[in-house]
Amino acid sequence: MRAFIAVDLSDGIRTRIAELQHEFAGLGLTQGTVKFVDARQTHQTVKFLGEVPDDGVERIKSALAGISQKPFELELRGVGFFPAASLDKARNIRVIWVGMETGEEQLKSLQEDVESAMHALGFPFEKRFNAHVTLGRVKRPFRSRGELRRVLKKIGELQEVEVGKMLVEELKLKKSTLTSQGPIYEDLYVKRLEA
Repeated sequence: MRAFIAVDLSDGIRTRIAELQHEFAGLGLTQGTVKFVDARQTHQTVKFLGEVPDDGVERIKSALAGISQKPFELELRGVGFFPAASLDKARNIRVIWVGMETGEEQLKSLQEDVESAMHALGFPFEKRFNAHVTLGRVKRPFRSRGELRRVLKKIGELQEVEVGKMLVEELKLKKSTLTSQGPIYEDLYVKRLEA
């Protein structure tokens, strides 16, 4: 099964993400250019595991149970894109995302603990962790420079937008089933963060 470890976002933040996605959807882009993630399923990926054998799930749960982290506040703010470039120099966009304002250091600390625990189980180290929440992925080139400019202008308008705050109290092991309608996520284990 495909699996990953993540922090789910609050309902309030998910609602705000849907509103931001709607702003991009209203730009008159060619259908299918940008595929937005289902806002109801948005999360902060902490570690992508890939294919995990069924008998490996219990070992992952045990490793996550041993992680000791306190709950922390996470504030999401600002829209950006990958690959990173200044708005006036950008030639292409692959991912549109929301960034972190506060809580990024605690999130990185949590990610490092998860990374170490998963490495001990044989999972490869991630080269670099970049805290962000994906709004959408560019699936095919923009039809024109005008489309790209409209998207970049919207990103510029939303660079400082407040998205929301939440208390991170749980870390989840999730199963991902890919379907033609998009991925379906199922919680396999929930690790409570405790003070």
